[in-house]
Amino acid sequence: MGQEATVVQLGSRANYRPDLDQLARSQLATARSLKGMSRGEFAGLLSTMTGWPVSEESIKAWETNATPPGAVVVAAELIVRQAGTGVGEGQPRDALSEIVGNQFADVTGVYPSRSEFQAKVSVADLFDDAREIRACGLSLNMLCQTYADTRLLEIIEGGATLHCLFLKPYGRFIKQREQEEGYPEGQLSALTALNLSIMTRVADRLSSEAAPRLRYAVYDEPLHFNIFLIDGQLCVAQPYLPQTRGVDSPTFLIRKRPSTGGLFRTFEQALNALWQRNGEGT
Repeated sequence: MGQEATVVQLGSRANYRPDLDQLARSQLATARSLKGMSRGEFAGLLSTMTGWPVSEESIKAWETNATPPGAVVVAAELIVRQAGTGVGEGQPRDALSEIVGNQFADVTGVYPSRSEFQAKVSVADLFDDAREIRACGLSLNMLCQTYADTRLLEIIEGGATLHCLFLKPYGRFIKQREQEEGYPEGQLSALTALNLSIMTRVADRLSSEAAPRLRYAVYDEPLHFNIFLIDGQLCVAQPYLPQTRGVDSPTFLIRKRPSTGGLFRTFEQALNALWQRNGEGT
């Protein structure tokens, strides 16, 4: 038999002192390596996480001979603990988003505009594996213009359910929104009518088995949000602001949490109520 391993109790080594400074530097370097970032990119990430500017030169110093500040070490630990799950999965993306989610209800992402949101979050990630999509809003361009109608056909044939409510073309409240955003009368109506025709085209191509899984209708009520609910777990909410084009308005990414309350249920209730009043369409 081989020799038994000897366990050394560090408490018996009175003179032992771990090199905490070096451990902190290693933690920072490991975190950057895991992210696959340059020092400049990593400095930008840490600036966002800490709330104060971090330079590329500081990263170099902290990884070689200087001791990183405590807040930077904590940020590095959060990065190291990243779970790496995708946007459509059931758990928060990483330790940071979990902490932020605890502080800000169930909001996991805030984007200053819809275009920035779509640059960061792929509609394919949102919809490709969805089993249930429910949406209400104005023209629902994220679903009808950004996501191919052939893919809509495929996911519905594959078992997904799609329920959509569009603001009524040429109705009272879409005209109000055209005035609000400074569009010529009928422009938003024409776009919404086009998107409704896309839904009709998809519906016409569905098999008899899949056809009941697609429902869409219109409503003529005050417009407040685009709301997309995916699989009862993920919500994309896009407000309509005064004198601001829809594309320039912010977007909120919200993930349902097991605890009661939270913004997910607020938007879910708003969509459910709107559908109950207007969902007897196609």
